[in-house]
Amino acid sequence: MRYLVLFGYWMAAVLLLAAVCMSFDYGAGRSLFIATSMLPAVLCAQLFVPQALSAPRRRAVAVAGVCGGAVVVLWTSMLLASCCTQLVHPSSDFPPLFSNPIFLLILLVAFVVPGHLLMAWLRRRQPAERNVRFISERRRVTLPLEAIVRIESNDSEVLIHTAEGAVYRTRTRISQWERLLDERFVRIHRAWIVNADCVTELSPQGVTAGGVSLEFSRKYRDGALAALERRRAERK
Repeated sequence: MRYLVLFGYWMAAVLLLAAVCMSFDYGAGRSLFIATSMLPAVLCAQLFVPQALSAPRRRAVAVAGVCGGAVVVLWTSMLLASCCTQLVHPSSDFPPLFSNPIFLLILLVAFVVPGHLLMAWLRRRQPAERNVRFISERRRVTLPLEAIVRIESNDSEVLIHTAEGAVYRTRTRISQWERLLDERFVRIHRAWIVNADCVTELSPQGVTAGGVSLEFSRKYRDGALAALERRRAERK
């Protein structure tokens, strides 16, 4: 259901972007083609802006870099799409407004912010409950994500600690686990990822999860603390 709603949102976004193009006297087919070409930039901004907002240091620089990159990608995509369609409509010019970075940034914000709010609403209405599959000591293991309390990087292997006290060993790097897991899991240290729903104590110095106290590292402290406090507020 969640993915169906998101699919509907992005289809509506394409149609609205096409309507913007049609306001510049573009035909329906050309407008739809150019609107579709905008999606990669919009989706990139949707994906990377939240990560930039959670950056442990120089958050403003990270957000500005992501937004600037998305604007460049958006302009390039629209220009290339417009050039391709000029083969069919040679009399159509590329509107100067489409080269205005302020207009492009407003266009991105108009679609990224509602998309982000929609995803947050869906997460609250339909909490993610899915399984993760991995190899541990030559055995295939399937675990529900809510069963994982913390993930520990230990030299050349990673240890998966569960609420039942079981420990699974895997060769999958902790950075790969960080990308694999959902928003419940927060990187608090080079060697630690914790399940925010399993955190029983939270302080500026660290957390307690599954009865084990873990300290924040300097690199991850600010971003991790903000993410954990946000998750705690969402659960109330």
